[in-house]
Amino acid sequence: MLDQEVDALKSLVGEKFAKKKALLELNMRCIDEGYSFVDPEKGKISIGLPSPNKEFSSHLLVTGSEAMGLGAMHAGVRLYAGYPMTPSSPLLSFIADLENKTHMVVKQAEDEITAAQIVSGAMYMGTRALTATSGVGFDLMSETVSLNAMIENPTVFVLAQRPGPATGLPTWTAQGDLLRAVNTSAGEFARCVLSVSTSQDAFDLMPVAFNLAEQYQITVIVLTEKQIAEALYTQEPYDLEKAEIHRGTLVTGPEKLMALKSSNRYDPNVEGGISPRWLPGTEAATYCAQGDEHDSSGDVDETWGNAKSQMEKRMRKFHNLKAGLPEPRLSVASHGKKGADWISDEDEIELLMIGWGSTNDVIQDVMCSEELRDRRIAYLHYTYLWPLRTEELQRLAKRAKRIVLVEQNYQGQLGMLIRMECGLDIPDKILKYDGRPFFYDELLSLLLEKVADKAKGGSVFASTSSQEKNVLGPELAGLSS
Repeated sequence: MLDQEVDALKSLVGEKFAKKKALLELNMRCIDEGYSFVDPEKGKISIGLPSPNKEFSSHLLVTGSEAMGLGAMHAGVRLYAGYPMTPSSPLLSFIADLENKTHMVVKQAEDEITAAQIVSGAMYMGTRALTATSGVGFDLMSETVSLNAMIENPTVFVLAQRPGPATGLPTWTAQGDLLRAVNTSAGEFARCVLSVSTSQDAFDLMPVAFNLAEQYQITVIVLTEKQIAEALYTQEPYDLEKAEIHRGTLVTGPEKLMALKSSNRYDPNVEGGISPRWLPGTEAATYCAQGDEHDSSGDVDETWGNAKSQMEKRMRKFHNLKAGLPEPRLSVASHGKKGADWISDEDEIELLMIGWGSTNDVIQDVMCSEELRDRRIAYLHYTYLWPLRTEELQRLAKRAKRIVLVEQNYQGQLGMLIRMECGLDIPDKILKYDGRPFFYDELLSLLLEKVADKAKGGSVFASTSSQEKNVLGPELAGLSS
């Protein structure tokens, strides 16, 4: 059917079953039977493949998990601890399979709590370490996230999303854990939430995550999804010279270490809220790292003045982090008469889509469709989800005739964060929460309905969305409004 020589198939199967002679012989017989079979009613069906394109000869065929694992290695990760849980398990398996080549320490812990504690201890000792989990496994890790916030210990957690609650749909996909990542753990503290969307940024964002964690001494949560973690990508070779490692204010020089005082570690008056950090065992002053509120040396101090100044110190990192994060990335339907240049003018945007994570690929494909490519359509893609930058969104919203939120969750969680941060409500939503990803034909059809609807569906400020009205009912929706 594929118009290929049978010897090519036998060669591949022979390689796969080289050590299983009985299975190899059986498979070869099956190949011969299948190759000679022709349905007498349908005749020979041919869907011949095109000739190989040499441009792809150096490309990788990788899953999102493999791309993330390579990115972690490139970021300098030397220890991985985790507990198997779909769809985070492929990352653990991939890194474990390469353990002998990378000489990385890989530990399958007895549970997610232990995995989080191992990683936190390793990071505290100066080793870049990583853990990943899914669903309720992240609930078990959340107490460690909170501890790291208090002792200002940099850590990176990968949260691989699947539909919940509880076990839910363990082998399907979702984007339901955004609010959970933003609000996880006790108390108010700075944290950063990123989301990968392709095999390229699954690699690129791992060094970024560790640099942010160490620069601001915070936890960084990297969101992925079943759709990304196990999807196959044809990937250009990665740039292995691009990433830089930034260790923030980590002090390692002997002279600088000797000059440190215990009170330097959590000095509430330090600029930007980021104190010097030094490793246990070095020739330097000692300090206490523990979960109670503490003074500048880490000793327990529950006085009102100290509690206020330490909270303000930790939260100054949040504001500086937010100011330094990139804005969301804008893409436009670029096959029209004006191409990509139209977005730079002040003309009206016919349709502005907003999304994150795996929705990126299907939206990019749909924007190139014959039905939409000549329309004034744009897509704003969020990679950095918390702290949330909304300046670019607000600027584009003023020009957009219609704004549509595209997410794989029931509530429109990114839309909820946007409304919370800047008051911009997005009533138009395309939401999917059945465990299946968005499909090309499906999303195209839904967007064509939006474009065809002449009623203005743009945004308003501080209003109740149509979905909220449906969920709450008219009486409660009125109270909410």
